[in-house]
Amino acid sequence: MNFRDLVSELESRGDLIRIRKAVNPEYELPALLAQAEARDKACWFEHIAGSDFPAVGGVLTSVQRWTLGLGLSTDRFAAPNSLEQYITEAVAAPVAAIVATTGPVCDVVINGNDVDTASLPAPLFFSGDSHRFISAGVGFAQDPETGKQNVGFYRLPILDRRLVSVSTGPTSDLRRIYNLHRERGTKLQIAVAIGVAPSLQIAAAADIPAGIADIDVAGALQRAPIELVKCQTSDIMVPADAEFVIEVTVDLETWVDNTMGEYGDQYGKTTSPVATIDAITHRRDALFHVIMAGMGREHNQLGSLMAYRMRATILERLHDRHPNVRDVFADMTPRRMGMRGQVAVSVDKTSDNQPDAIINDVFAMQIGRFPMSMLMQRVVIVDTDVDIRDHQDVEWAIASRTIHASQFSAHEDQTGRGASVIRFGFDATAPLAQRTVMRRPDIPSAEQYDLDRYLQD
Repeated sequence: MNFRDLVSELESRGDLIRIRKAVNPEYELPALLAQAEARDKACWFEHIAGSDFPAVGGVLTSVQRWTLGLGLSTDRFAAPNSLEQYITEAVAAPVAAIVATTGPVCDVVINGNDVDTASLPAPLFFSGDSHRFISAGVGFAQDPETGKQNVGFYRLPILDRRLVSVSTGPTSDLRRIYNLHRERGTKLQIAVAIGVAPSLQIAAAADIPAGIADIDVAGALQRAPIELVKCQTSDIMVPADAEFVIEVTVDLETWVDNTMGEYGDQYGKTTSPVATIDAITHRRDALFHVIMAGMGREHNQLGSLMAYRMRATILERLHDRHPNVRDVFADMTPRRMGMRGQVAVSVDKTSDNQPDAIINDVFAMQIGRFPMSMLMQRVVIVDTDVDIRDHQDVEWAIASRTIHASQFSAHEDQTGRGASVIRFGFDATAPLAQRTVMRRPDIPSAEQYDLDRYLQD
């Protein structure tokens, strides 16, 4: 299913609303999109002041929408760990992309000086944002180390009619690609596609292991190969059914600061290189995808994919040193955890010193390109009677079983951008000497008493 197919499906199900009045892309569009997401609706803006194109946002706001976009049953990822297993299987059995001579994204070609970013309905989201941003750009860049095209979500602050910046975090694959091209003095061209298939958005958001082509993982996710076409001004291959493709040449000697409302409801500042737009291609009736910035549902849902292999990796590594660890859950929900997440570990502990050792082992891990101390604010160790997937149960354990100062630790770290962050460790297990006293009230064999049976005539 491509992007517009998903949009049509959402509309047919009553999950999309249309705004027919003209709206301003500065503040008005984001304000309305945020309200639509709060109602669990995608939103189609038919007329945007100053733009030639309609915009659609709030599309992939839930796991159920992912299943719809992948052509799966809506309960496919209902079971714990089923999503991470599905992505892991796709990584293990990628489906190679195929190449076409042309595609819908080549319907209209705008070259060189005819390019004008003012025609694009890129919003100014928040009062502290430095620029209007293209927020749903899926970027394609050649990795000189692997020879494969790297795919990821790249934000584009708009600088001028032909100038943008291609924004990237300090630990991203794209930042590594920048550094390699800079060291080698080679020309770097990038293509950014907007309005791509849900499978490709999932692959772009997930932290796919190095050396595996993200595009081929996307093919496995949708159980059919992604169809690619060659760019107009470079050899980069892009999705044939995308709504837009923006082709740029990056100036690795000229960098600009840009600020945008971020994932965890805070502003994020980065510095990224200026890029000149060489061409824009788009469908004849193109839809411009907008992902609500800040703590928007679509933004958060896609962002959570970064950690798809985190649980299995942590559990495997902990088992080497702590075989009595029973399960692990990584909570990346920004409304609870802000910019970083929480790891909850269930353990049938053998000593009161073990939880602290587990906390230190988790924070010392590196998951893909990310140090755990950067990804996670809290590590919480709980007894096996606590449901690690229920945040209220985990908070109960912290409140009820963290009874000594020695069960709490705090550490200050530096992020890749030089800011200070605090991380916390909670031993929320009952001390062994008090385990019986601190046991939870229970009803013996409660599961055998089913209320529905008692309500039957």
